[in-house]
Amino acid sequence: MKKFTTLLIFAFMLTLVSESYSQTFGIKGGLNFANMTYSGEGTSASAKSIIGIHVGPVADIKLLENLSFNAGLIFSIKGTKTEGSSGVTSTLNYLVVPLNIAYKFPISESAKFFLQAGPYVGYALSGKAKYSDVTENVKFGEKGGMKRGDFGLGFGAGLEFGVIVASLNYELGLSNLIDDSNYKSKNKVLQISVAYMFGKK
Repeated sequence: MKKFTTLLIFAFMLTLVSESYSQTFGIKGGLNFANMTYSGEGTSASAKSIIGIHVGPVADIKLLENLSFNAGLIFSIKGTKTEGSSGVTSTLNYLVVPLNIAYKFPISESAKFFLQAGPYVGYALSGKAKYSDVTENVKFGEKGGMKRGDFGLGFGAGLEFGVIVASLNYELGLSNLIDDSNYKSKNKVLQISVAYMFGKK
């Protein structure tokens, strides 16, 4: 929690000290195709993706002619579904801060193609596990339970059309989500997003 709070303060301060740069702010939303890797004691589990949403405010700060920094504070639903008769669907609600550097390639007077990459940090707000007709709250902070913190790398590409930004992003989790060194579980999420940037020409 302390690391997450520190990063939020860092992102806020970076926005304040960047007033000399051209900035735009907006709102982004879209779909998550989320899954998790799992392994432990020499075994691995097969899992299927679940569909969730993501939504939240974003900012884009122009650093150079075609180079910019973008960040956000995104509510994002992640999780997975294990196969078999005892399959479990896990749904985790995260607050995520992505921090990306984007390079933009002008393709017309009003459109740009861009590539972006950077780290992200997430904090699990809540979670549920459903199997058969039973739904339970995910336990955080207990031995063998889930950790709230998550971090990883994000990669993406997209198109800008004036005030509209459409993008395809992939988040690769690097943090073990299970509070047990004998087991490992990590997030992986494919995102399709559309953003509206206020005040952008």
